[in-house]
Amino acid sequence: MAVQKNQGPVHVGILGQGRSGRNIHAAWLSQVPKQYRIVAVSDILKDRRERAQQEYGCKTFANYRDLLKRDDIELVVNALPSHLHP
Repeated sequence: MAVQKNQGPVHVGILGQGRSGRNIHAAWLSQVPKQYRIVAVSDILKDRRERAQQEYGCKTFANYRDLLKRDDIELVVNALPSHLHP
């Protein structure tokens, strides 16, 4: 059976909304909405989650594991602290 590919922009989840997650990755992805759409963000800080929800119109999660359970995400950007990259 062939897998049906999303015909729209790639659905992206971003783990972390610190300097790298927000100022680098999300900032760039937001500039190319025909190619990428931020659909979910995780961050342990409530104010960062609220800001992401307002800026990107996405779902947010306090625990990155909950974001990873979604079945609509095609690309995950890991912008968590280095010790959480593996």
